[in-house]
Amino acid sequence: MNESQRIHDAVEGNTHGKNKWAILFTVLVMTFMATLDSSIVNVALPVMRKALDAGLDQIQWVSSVYLLTTCAALLVFGRLGDIYGKVRFFQVGVAVFAAGSLLCGMASTLEFLVVARAIQGIGGAAAMANNMGIITESFPARERGRALGLLASFVALGMMCGPVLGGFIVSSLPWEYIFLINVPVGVVSLLVGFKTLPHVAPERDGRRLDVAGSLLLVPGLFLTFVSITLLEAGVTLQVLGMLGIGLALLVAFAMVERRVKDPLVMFSVFQDRGFVANLVCLFISFVAIGVYELMTPFYLQDARGFAPDVAGLIFCVIPLANAIAGPISGAVSDRIGCERPAILGLFVFALGLLSLGFFDERTTLPVILACLGAASLGTSIFQSPNNSLVMGSLPAEALGFGGSVAALARYLGMAVGITGSTSLLYGQMSVAAGRRVTAYVAGRPDIFLYGYRWVYVVTAILVFAGFSLALARYVRKRSRSRARRG
Repeated sequence: MNESQRIHDAVEGNTHGKNKWAILFTVLVMTFMATLDSSIVNVALPVMRKALDAGLDQIQWVSSVYLLTTCAALLVFGRLGDIYGKVRFFQVGVAVFAAGSLLCGMASTLEFLVVARAIQGIGGAAAMANNMGIITESFPARERGRALGLLASFVALGMMCGPVLGGFIVSSLPWEYIFLINVPVGVVSLLVGFKTLPHVAPERDGRRLDVAGSLLLVPGLFLTFVSITLLEAGVTLQVLGMLGIGLALLVAFAMVERRVKDPLVMFSVFQDRGFVANLVCLFISFVAIGVYELMTPFYLQDARGFAPDVAGLIFCVIPLANAIAGPISGAVSDRIGCERPAILGLFVFALGLLSLGFFDERTTLPVILACLGAASLGTSIFQSPNNSLVMGSLPAEALGFGGSVAALARYLGMAVGITGSTSLLYGQMSVAAGRRVTAYVAGRPDIFLYGYRWVYVVTAILVFAGFSLALARYVRKRSRSRARRG
């Protein structure tokens, strides 16, 4: 009997199936915290910069190092979860994340804060790599869409509530509370987890962690992501050298993986074209989420002059739409299948993004709210059925790995969206201004809006490409099904 079956039996046997909702609650709390921390810091960076006497290029690492560390460690913790137990490493992640949050709140120097954020990222990686696997194992297929729909909603809620909650905290409390608020929530989540999560030891079938591969993968990913981030500021020999070392480590990792008995990356799952296609669509959706999470506050505050707290309230329409539509989409996908809701969600998302690109200085507040709501509705409809498609195509022994790959796709998509949209925005603003522009030009909202429109048009085209991929796969699948029946 594999770990998945024994966890499911433990859930059903101990509480007649009711415990699975307590398991879901515990996982959702940590998921919300981990994703919240990927976005909440950005709004506090100006305050932190002054308090820590740091430059603009230095303070950005408070935000970047969390995402970079999380991305670099996800696959390792997903594999550890498959081998030694997903719940065990989920709980370790909660504890490390809470400890890192406490250290962040105690930081008095930039260097200490960056190290503490890296510790937070390690904890977040351990938890996020195993959350989808725990839910998939705990819920039967007929209820899995609803559960994963809630997970998708909480991922989106965490990312979207960050700027809103961060703005309110910074306005009324010292910046340290952005991190300290995680500590009591993390402790409660840890204690509830000891009570509710199924502590079932996996079978010892001789599998081991590929240590050599891990030592190549983690620094390879980290150096690659760091160098890509640094390329925003310009191309230098040092950055290109760092990128070359990172890519060389990843090439060496790929060579090692093909020779070891228990590889860190389960290449066999990528032979499933459906898994790969759904993963690509997931990545594309989070590229777009990264874009409008970054662009919307700039538009509201710089181009329209809304105060930060008012902009935060306007931004609330995004998590509100997520909270409503995500669970409904999951429940519907349990009844009619996942493909059609996922395709519809991508289509609505693309239209919403395109509408955001036509904002100007005179766009009315109801139109702003409607367009933001449409974009958020689209991604909410898409996420839960797509999560079910990703996880439902995996064997039980690969759920931890699959969950970590999905989490990596989310975080990497966000990073690419933020980095790419920033480069495109300032590039097109420079075209409009006739000179190099790297910041908002005071008194010239037209320059910003020119670049802003380019960003959203390109992003909408990218999401339409994801929609086309999903639709084409669905049409081919239906055609093959009819041919077999005929």
